[in-house]
Amino acid sequence: MSLAHQIVDFLAQQQPPPEPPPPTEIPNPSPKAPPGWQRILGILDNVKWGAGVALVLGFFIGLLVWAGGRWVDHHRAGKIGTVMMLCSVAGAILYGIGFTLISGFAR
Repeated sequence: MSLAHQIVDFLAQQQPPPEPPPPTEIPNPSPKAPPGWQRILGILDNVKWGAGVALVLGFFIGLLVWAGGRWVDHHRAGKIGTVMMLCSVAGAILYGIGFTLISGFAR
């Protein structure tokens, strides 16, 4: 008998490997706040407050630039003031619906 036949006979006598256990579901851990989370929220509150102030200031400064540009008949300044006001209004809309959008995407 050749070596190849002996190997095949040896392998034929071996037991098949045991069946793997059924897969188990991976547990979903609940979120846990990191240490210092209150400071992080304080910083985010300050940033949110600053963004609100920047939007209001941007609108009123844009209004002043627009009015000044129209007053002295400087059309470019009038356009810049208009763009500043429109950007402030668009930013305020995003500021207002941002939390709802992020919450909706996070679900």
